[in-house]
Amino acid sequence: MKKIISGNKYSNDHLIYEILVIIFTTLSVVDLAIASMVCKSWNLASRSPKLWKRLDLSILSLKGMNEPLRPFAWMDEYSSQKITQFLKYTSSLSGGTISCIIFNYNVYLRDMHLISIAERTPNLKRLVLPISGNISKIGIETALRSWRGLKSITITSMVHYINLFDAIEKYCTNIVCLKFTYCFEQDHAKSLVKYTPNLKVLSIRSMRVNMRGLCYVLNNLEHLKVVNLSHSIILDKFDDELRIYSIFDVLSRVNISCKIIVCQRRSCLRCKNENMRNSRRLSNGSLEEIWREDEIICLAH
Repeated sequence: MKKIISGNKYSNDHLIYEILVIIFTTLSVVDLAIASMVCKSWNLASRSPKLWKRLDLSILSLKGMNEPLRPFAWMDEYSSQKITQFLKYTSSLSGGTISCIIFNYNVYLRDMHLISIAERTPNLKRLVLPISGNISKIGIETALRSWRGLKSITITSMVHYINLFDAIEKYCTNIVCLKFTYCFEQDHAKSLVKYTPNLKVLSIRSMRVNMRGLCYVLNNLEHLKVVNLSHSIILDKFDDELRIYSIFDVLSRVNISCKIIVCQRRSCLRCKNENMRNSRRLSNGSLEEIWREDEIICLAH
């Protein structure tokens, strides 16, 4: 009789666990962290690997961690400490299963934040960096040393591209997807070809793209399959004269087999979201809409 009761108790506990996990999948990462502190059973359910494939910090909407509305909004020491504590706690709940990290667009990222989360997420495959911060050469190298399996990075101006590509060359030889969220120049193109020879997907969204740099990439990356240039302006400068090019000008100068994506009939994410912008957003609103997502689905995570 005791065995039957024990068996029923185990079944009930397992059922409660599964129900809690299903409910927790609907929570933001902040709400999930708070739910984990309610009781032992909630804490156990909150550690399910099903909940921690992706650490999505793009929406932080709780009183304890209000979402910043503009770059450089969280530069003060108190906010920095709060972010560090939050990253340590959520990564401890994940048990090392996180394969994708999406930082908040406006959060101010420092070396201590990046290194702290890198040490606790050895299985990371995709990294989406914020738009503002101060990451040193040592900071990015220390982080990428822990992320040797990294395959995809969304690059922003918060990390100097030379420091980033130097670290990629040393530790992350499996990069197959890159997304640029700032102007793409010839120096970027040369680094791309030199340090990411296996690149398959390149996205340069709503930015200024150097014509010679773009052609250099298209002619020298033999594994490239898709390039997304939606809403980007392709241009070059000759003798103080600025020339603007069309996608047809590019195609006439390169020998490629990869697919080039441009916005047609208002089909890209930026166009689709044009009438749904958050009124709280500042001038970066249109960029934020396309920063974390893309028309290209390149990695499962």
